Amino acid sequence: MESLDMGVGRGCQDDPGAEYVRVPEGLQSGAMASTASELIGSGVTVLPGGCVSGEVYAPGSKSLAQRYLLAAFLAEGQTQIRGLPQCRDVESLSSALSGLSGGDWGPGGACESARWPTQGSKQQMLTLSVGESGTSARLLTACVALGGRSWQPVRVMPEGTLASRTSPALMEALIKAGAHIRSRPTVGVTDSPGWPLEIEPVVCPPRLSIREPSSSQEVSALLFALAAGGGGTLAVEGAIPSAPYLRMTESVLSEFGVEVDEVNGLFTVKGTLRAPATEIAVEPDASAAAVMLAAGCVSGGKVRVAGLTSGSVQGDIRIIEHLRAFGCRGAVDARGAVASGIPCRGARLDLSGEPDLAPILAAVGAIACLHSGEACLLEGLGTLEGKESPRLSGVAHALSRLGWQVRTGPDWLSVDAAPEHSPAGVEPTVLDPAGDHRMAFTFALLGLSFTGVRITGCDCVGKSYPNFWEDLKQAGANTQP
Repeated sequence: MESLDMGVGRGCQDDPGAEYVRVPEGLQSGAMASTASELIGSGVTVLPGGCVSGEVYAPGSKSLAQRYLLAAFLAEGQTQIRGLPQCRDVESLSSALSGLSGGDWGPGGACESARWPTQGSKQQMLTLSVGESGTSARLLTACVALGGRSWQPVRVMPEGTLASRTSPALMEALIKAGAHIRSRPTVGVTDSPGWPLEIEPVVCPPRLSIREPSSSQEVSALLFALAAGGGGTLAVEGAIPSAPYLRMTESVLSEFGVEVDEVNGLFTVKGTLRAPATEIAVEPDASAAAVMLAAGCVSGGKVRVAGLTSGSVQGDIRIIEHLRAFGCRGAVDARGAVASGIPCRGARLDLSGEPDLAPILAAVGAIACLHSGEACLLEGLGTLEGKESPRLSGVAHALSRLGWQVRTGPDWLSVDAAPEHSPAGVEPTVLDPAGDHRMAFTFALLGLSFTGVRITGCDCVGKSYPNFWEDLKQAGANTQP
Protein backbone atom coordinates (compact mmCIF):
# COMPACT_ATOMS: atom_id res chain seq x y z
CA MET A 1 0.00 0.00 0.00
CA GLU A 2 1.37 3.38 -0.99
CA SER A 3 -1.06 5.77 0.67
CA LEU A 4 -2.53 6.06 4.13
CA ASP A 5 -4.63 8.90 5.45
CA MET A 6 -3.88 9.18 9.16
CA GLY A 7 -6.73 11.65 9.71
CA VAL A 8 -9.42 10.99 12.28
CA GLY A 9 -12.03 8.49 11.23
CA ARG A 10 -10.85 7.86 7.68
CA GLY A 11 -8.16 5.17 7.82
CA CYS A 12 -6.70 3.58 4.69
CA GLN A 13 -7.70 4.51 1.20
CA ASP A 14 -9.20 1.78 -0.94
CA ASP A 15 -6.66 -0.76 -2.10
CA PRO A 16 -7.46 -3.49 -4.64
CA GLY A 17 -5.39 -6.00 -2.68
CA ALA A 18 -7.17 -5.31 0.57
CA GLU A 19 -9.43 -7.75 2.29
CA TYR A 20 -11.85 -6.56 4.95
CA VAL A 21 -11.92 -9.04 7.78
CA ARG A 22 -15.33 -10.50 8.47
CA VAL A 23 -16.13 -12.77 11.38
CA PRO A 24 -17.51 -15.99 9.93
CA GLU A 25 -20.00 -18.10 11.77
CA GLY A 26 -18.43 -20.96 13.66
CA LEU A 27 -14.70 -21.40 14.09
CA GLN A 28 -12.22 -18.74 13.04
CA SER A 29 -8.58 -19.11 12.07
CA GLY A 30 -6.15 -18.29 14.85
CA ALA A 31 -8.62 -16.59 17.19
CA MET A 32 -11.87 -18.31 18.12
CA ALA A 33 -14.77 -16.53 19.78
CA SER A 34 -16.85 -18.65 22.13
CA THR A 35 -19.97 -18.39 24.25
CA ALA A 36 -20.07 -17.91 27.99
CA SER A 37 -20.82 -21.59 28.47
CA GLU A 38 -17.35 -22.39 27.13
CA LEU A 39 -15.55 -20.33 29.77
CA ILE A 40 -15.01 -23.39 31.91
CA GLY A 41 -11.63 -25.01 31.35
CA SER A 42 -7.94 -24.25 31.25
CA GLY A 43 -7.27 -20.59 30.67
CA VAL A 44 -6.85 -17.14 32.17
CA THR A 45 -9.19 -14.16 32.16
CA VAL A 46 -7.70 -10.67 31.73
CA LEU A 47 -9.90 -7.72 32.67
CA PRO A 48 -9.53 -3.94 32.34
CA GLY A 49 -8.88 -1.82 35.40
CA GLY A 50 -5.41 -2.99 36.37
CA CYS A 51 -2.41 -0.70 36.01
CA VAL A 52 0.75 -2.59 35.01
CA SER A 53 3.73 -0.81 36.57
CA GLY A 54 7.12 -1.36 38.15
CA GLU A 55 10.40 -3.06 37.35
CA VAL A 56 10.17 -6.37 35.51
CA TYR A 57 12.85 -9.00 34.94
CA ALA A 58 12.24 -10.63 31.57
CA PRO A 59 13.60 -14.12 30.90
CA GLY A 60 16.83 -14.49 28.95
CA SER A 61 16.62 -14.23 25.18
CA LYS A 62 15.65 -17.60 23.75
CA SER A 63 17.01 -16.64 20.32
CA LEU A 64 20.41 -15.78 21.76
CA ALA A 65 20.38 -18.78 24.09
CA GLN A 66 19.76 -21.23 21.23
CA ARG A 67 22.63 -19.76 19.22
CA TYR A 68 24.97 -19.78 22.24
CA LEU A 69 24.16 -23.41 23.02
CA LEU A 70 24.79 -24.62 19.47
CA ALA A 71 28.02 -22.61 19.18
CA ALA A 72 29.20 -24.02 22.52
CA PHE A 73 28.42 -27.56 21.37
CA LEU A 74 30.48 -27.10 18.20
CA ALA A 75 33.32 -25.03 19.68
CA GLU A 76 36.62 -26.19 21.14
CA GLY A 77 36.83 -25.93 24.94
CA GLN A 78 34.25 -25.26 27.65
CA THR A 79 31.78 -22.40 27.44
CA GLN A 80 30.16 -21.05 30.59
CA ILE A 81 26.72 -19.54 29.95
CA ARG A 82 24.75 -17.65 32.59
CA GLY A 83 21.08 -16.72 32.40
CA LEU A 84 19.78 -19.46 30.12
CA PRO A 85 15.98 -19.15 30.09
CA GLN A 86 13.93 -22.08 31.35
CA CYS A 87 11.55 -22.05 28.39
CA ARG A 88 10.46 -24.94 26.18
CA ASP A 89 12.37 -23.88 23.05
CA VAL A 90 15.70 -23.72 24.86
CA GLU A 91 15.06 -26.90 26.84
CA SER A 92 14.23 -28.76 23.61
CA LEU A 93 17.49 -27.74 21.98
CA SER A 94 19.49 -28.58 25.09
CA SER A 95 17.85 -32.02 25.16
CA ALA A 96 18.60 -32.57 21.47
CA LEU A 97 22.26 -31.64 21.98
CA SER A 98 22.43 -34.06 24.91
CA GLY A 99 21.10 -36.74 22.58
CA LEU A 100 23.79 -35.94 20.03
CA SER A 101 26.56 -36.04 22.64
CA GLY A 102 25.36 -39.32 24.10
CA GLY A 103 24.93 -37.99 27.63
CA ASP A 104 23.84 -35.11 29.86
CA TRP A 105 25.26 -32.08 28.10
CA GLY A 106 25.54 -28.52 29.39
CA PRO A 107 24.42 -28.93 33.04
CA GLY A 108 24.37 -25.64 34.91
CA GLY A 109 25.43 -23.73 31.81
CA ALA A 110 28.85 -25.44 31.66
CA CYS A 111 28.95 -26.48 28.01
CA GLU A 112 31.81 -28.68 26.84
CA SER A 113 32.72 -29.23 23.22
CA ALA A 114 30.71 -32.33 22.37
CA ARG A 115 30.62 -33.63 18.83
CA TRP A 116 28.34 -36.62 18.91
CA PRO A 117 29.74 -40.19 18.96
CA THR A 118 30.89 -41.68 15.66
CA GLN A 119 31.56 -45.22 16.75
CA GLY A 120 27.96 -46.34 16.28
CA SER A 121 26.73 -48.19 13.24
CA LYS A 122 25.96 -46.01 10.24
CA GLN A 123 22.73 -47.94 9.92
CA GLN A 124 21.64 -47.01 13.45
CA MET A 125 19.31 -44.01 13.32
CA LEU A 126 19.61 -41.44 16.13
CA THR A 127 16.27 -39.72 16.83
CA LEU A 128 16.22 -36.16 18.13
CA SER A 129 13.24 -34.00 19.06
CA VAL A 130 13.56 -30.27 18.51
CA GLY A 131 10.21 -29.50 20.11
CA GLU A 132 8.22 -26.73 18.45
CA SER A 133 11.17 -24.45 17.74
CA GLY A 134 11.77 -23.39 14.14
CA THR A 135 15.12 -21.89 15.15
CA SER A 136 16.38 -25.14 16.66
CA ALA A 137 15.02 -27.20 13.78
CA ARG A 138 16.72 -25.13 11.08
CA LEU A 139 20.06 -24.62 12.84
CA LEU A 140 20.38 -28.23 13.94
CA THR A 141 19.24 -29.65 10.60
CA ALA A 142 21.96 -27.76 8.72
CA CYS A 143 24.73 -28.58 11.20
CA VAL A 144 23.79 -32.27 11.24
CA ALA A 145 23.35 -32.57 7.48
CA LEU A 146 26.75 -31.00 6.79
CA GLY A 147 28.49 -32.42 9.84
CA GLY A 148 30.70 -35.09 8.22
CA ARG A 149 30.38 -38.53 6.67
CA SER A 150 31.51 -40.36 9.81
CA TRP A 151 28.45 -39.25 11.79
CA GLN A 152 25.54 -41.62 12.09
CA PRO A 153 22.14 -40.97 10.45
CA VAL A 154 19.82 -38.68 12.37
CA ARG A 155 16.05 -38.33 12.46
CA VAL A 156 14.89 -34.81 13.42
CA MET A 157 11.41 -34.92 14.93
CA PRO A 158 9.06 -31.95 15.43
CA GLU A 159 6.34 -31.35 17.97
CA GLY A 160 3.15 -29.31 17.77
CA THR A 161 2.80 -26.78 14.99
CA LEU A 162 6.37 -27.28 13.77
CA ALA A 163 5.12 -30.40 11.98
CA SER A 164 3.10 -28.16 9.66
CA ARG A 165 5.89 -25.66 8.96
CA THR A 166 8.33 -25.94 6.08
CA SER A 167 11.71 -24.59 5.04
CA PRO A 168 12.01 -25.16 1.28
CA ALA A 169 14.95 -22.84 0.61
CA LEU A 170 17.07 -24.48 3.33
CA MET A 171 16.24 -28.00 2.17
CA GLU A 172 17.09 -27.10 -1.40
CA ALA A 173 20.42 -25.59 -0.28
CA LEU A 174 21.36 -28.64 1.79
CA ILE A 175 20.48 -31.10 -0.97
CA LYS A 176 22.47 -29.03 -3.45
CA ALA A 177 25.41 -29.24 -1.05
CA GLY A 178 25.21 -33.05 -1.22
CA ALA A 179 23.28 -33.79 1.95
CA HIS A 180 20.99 -36.83 1.93
CA ILE A 181 17.64 -35.72 3.35
CA ARG A 182 14.36 -37.61 3.35
CA SER A 183 11.24 -35.82 4.44
CA ARG A 184 8.57 -37.88 6.14
CA PRO A 185 5.27 -36.14 5.31
CA THR A 186 3.00 -35.18 8.15
CA VAL A 187 -0.66 -36.08 7.82
CA GLY A 188 -2.50 -33.14 6.28
CA VAL A 189 0.67 -31.32 5.19
CA THR A 190 1.30 -31.44 1.45
CA ASP A 191 3.63 -28.45 1.07
CA SER A 192 7.39 -28.54 0.42
CA PRO A 193 9.77 -30.44 2.71
CA GLY A 194 9.69 -29.83 6.41
CA TRP A 195 9.98 -31.94 9.52
CA PRO A 196 10.25 -34.79 10.43
CA LEU A 197 13.43 -35.45 8.45
CA GLU A 198 15.91 -38.30 8.14
CA ILE A 199 19.45 -37.15 7.43
CA GLU A 200 22.63 -38.92 6.36
CA PRO A 201 25.38 -36.38 7.13
CA VAL A 202 28.02 -35.35 4.57
CA VAL A 203 31.11 -33.14 4.74
CA CYS A 204 30.28 -29.46 4.45
CA PRO A 205 31.58 -28.10 1.13
CA PRO A 206 33.46 -24.78 1.23
CA ARG A 207 30.88 -23.04 -0.94
CA LEU A 208 27.15 -22.99 -0.20
CA SER A 209 24.26 -21.13 -1.78
CA ILE A 210 20.60 -20.47 -1.02
CA ARG A 211 17.82 -18.96 -3.13
CA GLU A 212 14.96 -16.80 -1.86
CA PRO A 213 15.14 -17.67 1.86
CA SER A 214 11.80 -17.50 3.63
CA SER A 215 13.44 -16.88 7.01
CA SER A 216 16.72 -15.44 8.26
CA GLN A 217 17.03 -18.68 10.25
CA GLU A 218 17.77 -20.51 6.99
CA VAL A 219 20.76 -18.26 6.33
CA SER A 220 21.89 -18.46 9.96
CA ALA A 221 21.74 -22.26 9.78
CA LEU A 222 24.12 -22.36 6.80
CA LEU A 223 26.49 -19.86 8.45
CA PHE A 224 26.64 -22.13 11.50
CA ALA A 225 27.35 -25.15 9.30
CA LEU A 226 30.19 -23.31 7.57
CA ALA A 227 31.61 -22.16 10.91
CA ALA A 228 31.53 -25.74 12.22
CA GLY A 229 33.28 -26.91 9.06
CA GLY A 230 36.14 -24.45 9.32
CA GLY A 231 34.80 -21.66 7.12
CA GLY A 232 33.77 -20.97 3.54
CA THR A 233 31.35 -18.84 1.57
CA LEU A 234 27.59 -18.59 1.31
CA ALA A 235 25.91 -16.92 -1.66
CA VAL A 236 22.40 -15.65 -0.94
CA GLU A 237 20.07 -14.87 -3.82
CA GLY A 238 17.11 -12.70 -2.84
CA ALA A 239 16.14 -10.64 0.18
CA ILE A 240 16.71 -11.99 3.69
CA PRO A 241 13.63 -11.59 5.93
CA SER A 242 14.07 -10.43 9.53
CA ALA A 243 17.67 -9.34 8.92
CA PRO A 244 18.32 -8.26 12.56
CA TYR A 245 18.25 -11.93 13.56
CA LEU A 246 21.05 -12.58 11.08
CA ARG A 247 23.08 -9.82 12.74
CA MET A 248 22.47 -11.66 16.02
CA THR A 249 23.93 -14.86 14.54
CA GLU A 250 26.99 -12.97 13.30
CA SER A 251 27.47 -11.45 16.75
CA VAL A 252 27.33 -14.86 18.46
CA LEU A 253 29.76 -16.44 16.00
CA SER A 254 32.12 -13.50 16.56
CA GLU A 255 32.09 -14.16 20.32
CA PHE A 256 33.27 -17.68 19.48
CA GLY A 257 36.11 -16.50 17.21
CA VAL A 258 34.43 -16.73 13.80
CA GLU A 259 34.03 -13.61 11.68
CA VAL A 260 31.38 -13.20 8.99
CA ASP A 261 31.75 -10.60 6.24
CA GLU A 262 29.12 -9.86 3.62
CA VAL A 263 29.34 -8.06 0.29
CA ASN A 264 26.39 -7.99 -2.10
CA GLY A 265 24.86 -11.19 -0.75
CA LEU A 266 28.14 -13.16 -0.56
CA PHE A 267 28.96 -14.14 3.03
CA THR A 268 32.52 -15.15 3.89
CA VAL A 269 33.02 -17.16 7.08
CA LYS A 270 36.52 -17.28 8.61
CA GLY A 271 37.94 -18.68 11.82
CA THR A 272 37.61 -21.61 14.19
CA LEU A 273 34.88 -21.95 16.78
CA ARG A 274 36.49 -21.64 20.21
CA ALA A 275 34.91 -21.16 23.61
CA PRO A 276 35.13 -17.57 24.89
CA ALA A 277 37.59 -17.01 27.72
CA THR A 278 34.95 -15.31 29.87
CA GLU A 279 31.45 -16.25 30.92
CA ILE A 280 28.60 -15.40 28.54
CA ALA A 281 25.58 -13.66 30.05
CA VAL A 282 22.32 -14.06 28.11
CA GLU A 283 20.63 -10.66 27.95
CA PRO A 284 16.87 -10.30 28.60
CA ASP A 285 14.56 -11.36 25.79
CA ALA A 286 13.55 -8.20 23.92
CA SER A 287 10.42 -9.88 22.48
CA ALA A 288 9.23 -10.86 25.96
CA ALA A 289 10.19 -7.46 27.35
CA ALA A 290 8.17 -5.81 24.58
CA VAL A 291 4.97 -7.40 25.89
CA MET A 292 5.45 -6.02 29.39
CA LEU A 293 6.46 -2.58 28.10
CA ALA A 294 3.34 -2.51 25.92
CA ALA A 295 1.22 -3.70 28.86
CA GLY A 296 2.43 -0.75 30.91
CA CYS A 297 1.46 1.65 28.13
CA VAL A 298 -2.01 0.32 27.27
CA SER A 299 -2.98 0.04 30.97
CA GLY A 300 -1.81 3.55 31.87
CA GLY A 301 1.19 2.41 33.88
CA LYS A 302 4.97 2.62 33.59
CA VAL A 303 7.19 -0.43 33.19
CA ARG A 304 10.95 -0.78 33.29
CA VAL A 305 12.62 -3.99 32.05
CA ALA A 306 15.91 -4.35 33.86
CA GLY A 307 19.03 -5.27 31.90
CA LEU A 308 17.75 -4.59 28.39
CA THR A 309 20.06 -1.78 27.30
CA SER A 310 20.92 0.11 24.13
CA GLY A 311 23.80 -2.30 23.55
CA SER A 312 21.40 -5.17 22.84
CA VAL A 313 22.03 -7.21 19.69
CA GLN A 314 18.30 -8.01 19.42
CA GLY A 315 16.34 -6.22 16.73
CA ASP A 316 13.21 -6.23 18.91
CA ILE A 317 14.79 -3.52 21.08
CA ARG A 318 13.08 -1.27 18.53
CA ILE A 319 9.88 -1.78 20.54
CA ILE A 320 10.72 1.54 22.23
CA GLU A 321 10.83 3.34 18.88
CA HIS A 322 7.57 1.74 17.79
CA LEU A 323 5.75 2.61 21.02
CA ARG A 324 6.86 6.21 20.61
CA ALA A 325 5.32 6.22 17.14
CA PHE A 326 1.94 5.61 18.83
CA GLY A 327 2.48 8.55 21.19
CA CYS A 328 3.82 6.60 24.16
CA ARG A 329 6.94 7.63 26.06
CA GLY A 330 9.96 5.36 26.06
CA ALA A 331 13.71 5.25 26.55
CA VAL A 332 16.61 2.85 26.87
CA ASP A 333 19.36 3.66 29.36
CA ALA A 334 22.06 1.92 31.38
CA ARG A 335 19.48 0.38 33.72
CA GLY A 336 17.16 -0.99 31.08
CA ALA A 337 14.20 -0.12 28.87
CA VAL A 338 11.26 1.93 30.14
CA ALA A 339 7.89 2.82 28.59
CA SER A 340 4.71 4.60 29.67
CA GLY A 341 1.81 6.63 28.31
CA ILE A 342 -1.45 5.58 26.67
CA PRO A 343 -1.16 5.05 22.87
CA CYS A 344 -2.81 8.21 21.54
CA ARG A 345 -2.16 8.49 17.81
CA GLY A 346 -2.10 6.38 14.68
CA ALA A 347 1.12 5.18 13.11
CA ARG A 348 2.52 3.49 10.05
CA LEU A 349 5.25 0.98 10.86
CA ASP A 350 7.52 -1.25 8.80
CA LEU A 351 8.04 -4.42 10.85
CA SER A 352 9.94 -6.46 8.28
CA GLY A 353 12.92 -6.55 10.65
CA GLU A 354 10.87 -7.31 13.77
CA PRO A 355 7.94 -9.52 12.73
CA ASP A 356 7.62 -11.02 16.21
CA LEU A 357 6.53 -7.59 17.45
CA ALA A 358 3.68 -7.38 14.94
CA PRO A 359 0.89 -9.06 16.97
CA ILE A 360 1.45 -6.97 20.11
CA LEU A 361 1.88 -3.78 18.09
CA ALA A 362 -1.40 -4.55 16.32
CA ALA A 363 -3.01 -4.52 19.78
CA VAL A 364 -1.23 -1.26 20.66
CA GLY A 365 -2.36 0.23 17.34
CA ALA A 366 -5.92 -0.87 18.01
CA ILE A 367 -5.89 0.87 21.40
CA ALA A 368 -4.40 3.99 19.78
CA CYS A 369 -7.24 3.92 17.25
CA LEU A 370 -9.73 3.61 20.12
CA HIS A 371 -8.35 6.72 21.86
CA SER A 372 -7.58 8.89 18.83
CA GLY A 373 -9.79 7.71 15.99
CA GLU A 374 -6.67 7.49 13.83
CA ALA A 375 -5.75 4.52 11.68
CA CYS A 376 -2.83 2.16 12.18
CA LEU A 377 -0.97 0.43 9.37
CA LEU A 378 1.59 -2.34 9.95
CA GLU A 379 3.68 -3.41 6.95
CA GLY A 380 6.40 -5.98 6.32
CA LEU A 381 4.30 -8.86 7.67
CA GLY A 382 4.90 -11.34 4.86
CA THR A 383 6.29 -14.05 7.17
CA LEU A 384 3.51 -14.00 9.77
CA GLU A 385 1.22 -16.63 8.27
CA GLY A 386 4.04 -19.20 8.48
CA LYS A 387 4.67 -18.83 12.20
CA GLU A 388 3.39 -21.04 15.03
CA SER A 389 -0.10 -19.98 13.96
CA PRO A 390 -1.32 -17.84 11.05
CA ARG A 391 -0.69 -14.65 13.00
CA LEU A 392 -1.78 -12.09 10.43
CA SER A 393 -5.25 -13.56 9.97
CA GLY A 394 -5.46 -14.56 13.65
CA VAL A 395 -4.87 -11.02 14.93
CA ALA A 396 -7.23 -9.58 12.33
CA HIS A 397 -10.04 -11.96 13.30
CA ALA A 398 -9.59 -11.24 17.01
CA LEU A 399 -9.73 -7.47 16.52
CA SER A 400 -12.70 -7.77 14.17
CA ARG A 401 -14.53 -9.97 16.69
CA LEU A 402 -14.05 -7.28 19.34
CA GLY A 403 -15.44 -4.56 17.09
CA TRP A 404 -12.53 -2.98 15.24
CA GLN A 405 -12.65 -2.52 11.48
CA VAL A 406 -9.60 -4.30 10.11
CA ARG A 407 -8.21 -4.91 6.63
CA THR A 408 -5.36 -7.18 5.59
CA GLY A 409 -3.22 -7.82 2.54
CA PRO A 410 -0.45 -10.32 1.83
CA ASP A 411 2.03 -8.47 4.04
CA TRP A 412 0.11 -5.74 5.86
CA LEU A 413 -2.63 -5.09 8.37
CA SER A 414 -4.66 -1.91 8.78
CA VAL A 415 -6.82 -1.01 11.76
CA ASP A 416 -9.23 1.50 10.23
CA ALA A 417 -11.76 2.22 12.96
CA ALA A 418 -12.41 1.31 16.58
CA PRO A 419 -15.58 0.14 18.34
CA GLU A 420 -17.82 2.98 19.51
CA HIS A 421 -17.83 1.61 23.04
CA SER A 422 -16.59 -1.30 25.09
CA PRO A 423 -19.09 -4.16 25.45
CA ALA A 424 -19.53 -3.50 29.18
CA GLY A 425 -21.58 -5.87 31.24
CA VAL A 426 -21.05 -8.89 29.02
CA GLU A 427 -19.12 -12.04 29.66
CA PRO A 428 -15.43 -11.98 28.65
CA THR A 429 -14.87 -12.89 25.02
CA VAL A 430 -13.09 -16.21 24.70
CA LEU A 431 -10.09 -16.16 22.37
CA ASP A 432 -8.00 -19.17 21.42
CA PRO A 433 -4.32 -18.38 20.70
CA ALA A 434 -4.05 -21.65 18.74
CA GLY A 435 -1.02 -22.72 20.77
CA ASP A 436 0.90 -19.56 19.83
CA HIS A 437 2.61 -17.70 22.68
CA ARG A 438 2.67 -14.36 20.86
CA MET A 439 -1.05 -14.52 20.17
CA ALA A 440 -1.68 -15.13 23.89
CA PHE A 441 0.42 -12.05 24.72
CA THR A 442 -1.59 -10.00 22.22
CA PHE A 443 -4.95 -11.07 23.60
CA ALA A 444 -3.75 -10.18 27.11
CA LEU A 445 -3.07 -6.60 25.99
CA LEU A 446 -6.59 -6.30 24.59
CA GLY A 447 -8.04 -7.61 27.84
CA LEU A 448 -6.03 -5.13 29.89
CA SER A 449 -7.11 -2.09 27.97
CA PHE A 450 -10.52 -2.62 26.35
CA THR A 451 -12.76 -5.47 27.38
CA GLY A 452 -12.40 -8.68 29.33
CA VAL A 453 -11.04 -11.65 27.43
CA ARG A 454 -10.73 -15.29 28.37
CA ILE A 455 -7.59 -16.81 26.86
CA THR A 456 -7.71 -20.58 26.49
CA GLY A 457 -4.63 -22.77 26.30
CA CYS A 458 -2.75 -20.13 28.22
CA ASP A 459 0.20 -22.41 28.99
CA CYS A 460 1.44 -21.87 25.42
CA VAL A 461 3.46 -18.94 26.80
CA GLY A 462 5.89 -21.54 28.15
CA LYS A 463 7.52 -21.58 24.72
CA SER A 464 9.26 -18.29 25.51
CA TYR A 465 8.02 -16.76 28.79
CA PRO A 466 6.82 -19.41 31.28
CA ASN A 467 6.18 -16.92 34.11
CA PHE A 468 4.31 -14.39 31.99
CA TRP A 469 0.95 -14.67 33.70
CA GLU A 470 2.51 -14.49 37.16
CA ASP A 471 4.66 -11.49 36.21
CA LEU A 472 1.71 -9.71 34.61
CA LYS A 473 -0.47 -10.17 37.70
CA GLN A 474 2.31 -9.18 40.08
CA ALA A 475 2.86 -5.99 38.08
CA GLY A 476 -0.76 -4.98 38.61
CA ALA A 477 -2.87 -6.64 35.92
CA ASN A 478 -6.42 -7.73 36.77
CA THR A 479 -6.29 -11.43 35.95
CA GLN A 480 -8.37 -14.37 37.09
CA PRO A 481 -7.79 -18.11 36.65
